[in-house]
Amino acid sequence: MMKAATHHRYGPPEVVRIEEVERPNPKDNEVRVQVYATTISAADSRLRAMRVPFGFTWIVRCAFGIRRPRNTVLGTEFAGVVDAIGPMVDGFVVGDRVFGISGGKMGAHVEFVCVNQDSAVALIPTNLTFDEAAALPFGGTTALHFLRKAKLRAGESVLINGASGAVGNAMVQIASHAGAVVTAVCAIWRRERRREI
Repeated sequence: MMKAATHHRYGPPEVVRIEEVERPNPKDNEVRVQVYATTISAADSRLRAMRVPFGFTWIVRCAFGIRRPRNTVLGTEFAGVVDAIGPMVDGFVVGDRVFGISGGKMGAHVEFVCVNQDSAVALIPTNLTFDEAAALPFGGTTALHFLRKAKLRAGESVLINGASGAVGNAMVQIASHAGAVVTAVCAIWRRERRREI
């Protein structure tokens, strides 16, 4: 058994409970990660509350559960240590420090998560903590996806609007690393508005 943060109905943060659930066993090509750090992203908050942009409510409900959540465990990002591997796994060993993103299947707000070795999971660079590594995949994979779609090349100019968020921050770094000329902009919040940058 293991602990998991679950929600059985849509609503405010108070619908989340810590429950005992079955600990997963890795399939042939999966690694099981003991989760040391995870995040609560904007997607988690929106899905928990079923607070989605106008016009998308029924589409999202069909995908994630019409009356109540189909998958009761949210969370996409995780970082931790591989504690078990399936018999066909050849890219990781028990004890590896890894981080990754579970994608649309969610399920990372748990003590142990199983992921396919060929999915978005990788070794944590030695200079990163578990907390730092867990915060990277959501913004990083989104940024990488759109920069690849744009076919950005060295020497090209790119304007990144919203550069202080998870996606924008990753986009600035990836575009700079690719050799692009980057102009980054973001909003400056006034003190009376929620936060100060």
